Amino acid sequence: MSASIPNRRPCETVTVGENLSVTISFHPSTLEPIEVFMTSRGKASDGPMQDALYNLGVEASKIIQGE
Repeated sequence: MSASIPNRRPCETVTVGENLSVTISFHPSTLEPIEVFMTSRGKASDGPMQDALYNLGVEASKIIQGE
């Protein structure tokens, strides 16, 4: 995987359960997944759950990118 990730890239968001959204972004040239974003909505959106989801997304993105 190239070290440079384009600023603009296609993505797809899926709602998982009632309050969790997962967004996958894809490299525009290869359409390979390159990043994962996870967010919660509602009461947990400002707390430890949101922090955990962010960190999980960062780690998953690093794995996808081969880091």
